[in-house]
Amino acid sequence: MINIKNNQREFTGQNVVTPWDRLKKFMFGSYPIIKTPIRLKDEDDILDLAKKYKDEADMAWVVFDEIEVNPKFPWHYRPSDLGKKVIHTFPRVVKRTNRPVSWGDVRLVPTNGVSHGEVENKLVASFHVAEFDIFMISYHEAEADENFQKLKNRFKDAQHVKNVEGIGNAHKRVGELAKTEMVYIVDADADIMGDFSFDYIPPMSKRKNTTYVWSARNPVNGLEYGYGGVKLFPKVQLLELGHELPDYTTGASFYQPIADVSNITRFNKDPYRTWRSAFRECVKLASSVNPNQKQKETDERLETWCTTDVGARFGRYCLKGALEGKEYGIANKDDNEALTKINDFEWLREQFVASMKKRVTDQ
Repeated sequence: MINIKNNQREFTGQNVVTPWDRLKKFMFGSYPIIKTPIRLKDEDDILDLAKKYKDEADMAWVVFDEIEVNPKFPWHYRPSDLGKKVIHTFPRVVKRTNRPVSWGDVRLVPTNGVSHGEVENKLVASFHVAEFDIFMISYHEAEADENFQKLKNRFKDAQHVKNVEGIGNAHKRVGELAKTEMVYIVDADADIMGDFSFDYIPPMSKRKNTTYVWSARNPVNGLEYGYGGVKLFPKVQLLELGHELPDYTTGASFYQPIADVSNITRFNKDPYRTWRSAFRECVKLASSVNPNQKQKETDERLETWCTTDVGARFGRYCLKGALEGKEYGIANKDDNEALTKINDFEWLREQFVASMKKRVTDQ
C-alpha cells in the first residue's frame, strides 16, 4: 500500500494494477499528458501547469520529458475520489533491481489548482539509465564457473572474463568489452551477499576518475575492508592506466571505500591461493601503495594479517604469505618494478615454491 502523511490525515491508496484497472484501459482514455523540459519541484508550478486542463479533465499527467518511460506504465490509471484531491508522484527505479531512486518524473495532478497532499505511488513510471556492466574475472580457479553461475542467476547481464594472463591484462580486457562508462568487477572467489544489488549511483562528476570499493569479509582473520570486495571502476581507468601499477584499484584514480560488505572473499581454497592472496595484499600494505591510506589503519590491518587465524582452512599458509609479503613490501617500497611483480601469477608461483622449501609450521 501507499501512504500520504500531512498535518491533517493519513491517506492510503492503490499501488498495484488490478484486473479492473486493465479493463479500464479499454473503457477510459488517458488523462491529458503534459510534458515539461524541466523537472518541476514547486507544488504551485505543478498545479498551475495542470490547471490549464480543468475544462477537459479533473486530473492531468505532468511528465518530465527527458526520461526513459516505463513502456508498461498504465496511463489509464484513475485514482479513487479521495485520491483525486492529492498529487500522485511515481518513482524512477533502477531497472536491474527495481529500487526507487527518485520520485517526480511523472505526476498525476488535480486540475482544480488545489492539492491536499502528495502520494508516493509505487507504480513504476521511469527507469534510471546509469546501470553498469558486471564482470567476473577468473584465472583457473576451480570454483569460478559455479560462482559465476550463482552471480548470473541473480543478475542476468553478468559477464565472465576467464584465464587472461596477467591481472592487469584481465582488467584491460574487461574495459575493452564493457559498454558502460563504469564497470563492476567481481573476483572469482567472491561469495556475494544476498542483499548486495549492484545498483549504486555515483555522481556524474566522478564517473571517470573515481574507483568505488566495497568491503569484503575475510574468513581467515575476520577483517572487513576493501580487500577482495566488489569494485566499480571507470572504464577509462581499465583501458589506460590499471595494468601499469602494482595496485590499480587505489593507484590510478580517486579511491572511494564503501563500508557496506559486498561479499565474503573465499581465497583460502588451497595452500597456494591462500599464500598468494596474503602475500600480495601484505606487499601492498607494507609498501603503502595506496596514496590515500590512513597509516594507523593500514598498520593495524597488516598486523592482523600477520598474526590472526580464527581457525579457517589453510590459515597457516595465510600467515606465512602475509609475513613474507610484509618483508617483500618493506624491502621494495620504493621500487615500482619490483612491486608490480605481484600481478604476475607465474612469478608468484615461483615465490610460493621457494617459500614451501622452507618448513611450513603451525603458527
